[in-house]
Amino acid sequence: MIFYFSGTGNSRYVAHSLERELGEKTFFMFPPSGDKGKNDGAALPLCPDGDSLGFIFPVYSWGVPPNVIDFITRLPDGFWTDVMVKQIPVWVVMTCGDEVAMAPEMITSVLKKRGVAPESIWSVIMPNNYVLLPGFDVDSKELENKKLSECGSRIREVAEGIRSGRKTIDVVRGSLPGLKTSLVYPLFRRWGISPAKWRSTEGCVGCGICARSCPEGNIRLADGRPVWEKNCCSCLACYHSCPRHAVEYGNATKRKGQYFLDKKRGSVI
Repeated sequence: MIFYFSGTGNSRYVAHSLERELGEKTFFMFPPSGDKGKNDGAALPLCPDGDSLGFIFPVYSWGVPPNVIDFITRLPDGFWTDVMVKQIPVWVVMTCGDEVAMAPEMITSVLKKRGVAPESIWSVIMPNNYVLLPGFDVDSKELENKKLSECGSRIREVAEGIRSGRKTIDVVRGSLPGLKTSLVYPLFRRWGISPAKWRSTEGCVGCGICARSCPEGNIRLADGRPVWEKNCCSCLACYHSCPRHAVEYGNATKRKGQYFLDKKRGSVI
């Protein structure tokens, strides 16, 4: 069983790749609006199933996305009791543009509060998509293609490690990991998720792709234009999926690039 969260497609790509490699069923952590209780065509499970339990998600500001923490925290006590009684191995895969810092310790702490410890934690480098701060932009097309061409072998390496029950933290931490996670991540949680800054430009044609791409169902159309509610997770799916580049976050995204790994491209390793 694999639970995953993805905004622009990187973690979905890894989840579906590992689904094929491991024979585990995938479940998106947050059902799309209008289809509550459904994920990847299957009902949300009430009990663990499969040979292992995996969590796959992107790293946000060198930490675990707050909505992923909430998801794990809100899984029923009975679910975690079954995991412990059945001794189902738990593993975690984090996608990142470059590094994860101390995010493994953060997710370990979250899981231990539910009575389990991850057997292994892995990172998979994927194209960058964060564009909301100065100096942050998507990768060049050359680097994007390089990362996508190399991630398949890494995913297969991760799959083999999970199958063999390897106990490890196999991640790219980067420089000053403690400082980045302890200092930058709390600032991100407090100031980096601001739905009030999202807006559409005059180039918006009201196609609704931004609303359909939002994993939290946080965008609605009013008079043919998107309106952002308060439940933003800062996944940037709305920005990157807009075919007319007509979604902006204040002035932070001006002249920034877009990246979205669509399901067709992400269907095979």
